[in-house]
Amino acid sequence: MTTWGLLLLLALPAAGADQTDDPMIRWDCDKAGNRLIMEMVRPPVAKVNGRELVLLSGAQNFEQCHVNGASWTLLVDLIEYDSGPCEPLPDTIVSLLRNDRLVVSRVHIGYNCFDQPVMSALRVSEPIDGANPRLEVCTALSYGADNRCYPLQLWDMKKAIDNDVISGHAKKR
Repeated sequence: MTTWGLLLLLALPAAGADQTDDPMIRWDCDKAGNRLIMEMVRPPVAKVNGRELVLLSGAQNFEQCHVNGASWTLLVDLIEYDSGPCEPLPDTIVSLLRNDRLVVSRVHIGYNCFDQPVMSALRVSEPIDGANPRLEVCTALSYGADNRCYPLQLWDMKKAIDNDVISGHAKKR
């Protein structure tokens, strides 16, 4: 192999996206505290407690948490583009179900090609007595921007949280 060929091979990994910008999901299933926390974080993550999982975008696409008889299921998907300016960087989206009910539907969580607002965190409180689960949803105008959090009651929701809902709340400043 020539010197130029070796230099080209060494340069190729650096040509992609900076991995420190990849969204990671902190998934904290706290059964004793009757809560679930899903946060989008940027690597490196300083500290991870014994309950938490830190999922690298695209490395794992399914996770569950069982709290007070409710089963919360996280689905992570990458949208990859075949051509155009979006091709080098796939979008990361999440969906979340409580038992068989869709709570979050295909929401952007990280940098996305169309620079849409993102969900930066979701905190769930699942009461012991079977009462209405409480949600706190945090949104940002773009990945890494300041959050705006707001409370929701699961039973008051007419439809699942989607990108339109996230965008509407993120733009209320």
